[in-house]
Amino acid sequence: MTTPLSEVYDFFLTKVTDYSFISLNETGDLESVLYKHLRSAIVRFTGSAKDLTVDKREQQFLSTLDDFEKEILATLMTISYTSGKVTHIKNMEQILSDKEYKIYSTANHLSQLLSLKKDLNLEASNLMVSYSYRNGLDDLE
Repeated sequence: MTTPLSEVYDFFLTKVTDYSFISLNETGDLESVLYKHLRSAIVRFTGSAKDLTVDKREQQFLSTLDDFEKEILATLMTISYTSGKVTHIKNMEQILSDKEYKIYSTANHLSQLLSLKKDLNLEASNLMVSYSYRNGLDDLE
């Protein structure tokens, strides 16, 4: 059995509200953007008991993932997504003058994104520890 990538994307899209996804969906570019975040998530999910190899042509994993594994991947995708937003704001800070930067992109917004990223990293770590613990108990049976 296999798992369609769209199932993991659904988990991710419940966590993120980004209206630019609407226009990306209309142009057909949404899956490409989501796949980039998924690739990052797969790399970070080092303790997976399943093979996370993706058949890109068929848009599916070669393994059957359970909801817990999909949740971990979606959480890791939010970290990738948030990291991109943080990088964008930091680049704006370098391009704009101090006065323009304060108007268009406040330090408070960046601070909130960094805090969110830290919380997401902690959540992902906790999920992966729980996952490892659960799989360890399954091996004992």
